[in-house]
Amino acid sequence: MIGAGVVRTLFALRALEPFSRLDDAELLLIADHARLRSYPAGGVILPAGQVADVLVARLSGGARTGAGAAPPVFDAAGLLFGLAAARDYVAGPEGLEALVIAKPHVFTIARECPEFVLGLRDMAGKAGA
Repeated sequence: MIGAGVVRTLFALRALEPFSRLDDAELLLIADHARLRSYPAGGVILPAGQVADVLVARLSGGARTGAGAAPPVFDAAGLLFGLAAARDYVAGPEGLEALVIAKPHVFTIARECPEFVLGLRDMAGKAGA
């Protein structure tokens, strides 16, 4: 039986690009490994110079970098390619409620779900536009 928490996580992921491109079976596998994490207002989520060990998907609240608002899903590029964060990621004034997915699971998602990777690419393109 699928737990209510996993189902809530599945629906939350479905609302976010690049997860919205995935089918229910793929989302269910991801939802089973995602963990809820809360960051207090002004709390550092990912310090500059550190490589991310989780993918962060915003549910509520917000996050900022020195360049402005952080995207709703971050730091995929750093996580997948071992790139250190250029700036601190900090929870906004209302804090941040997020789903986090550990690095090994993100690599599995990238390998098994090509639409996820395309969604990350498209998000990066929009951010650069």
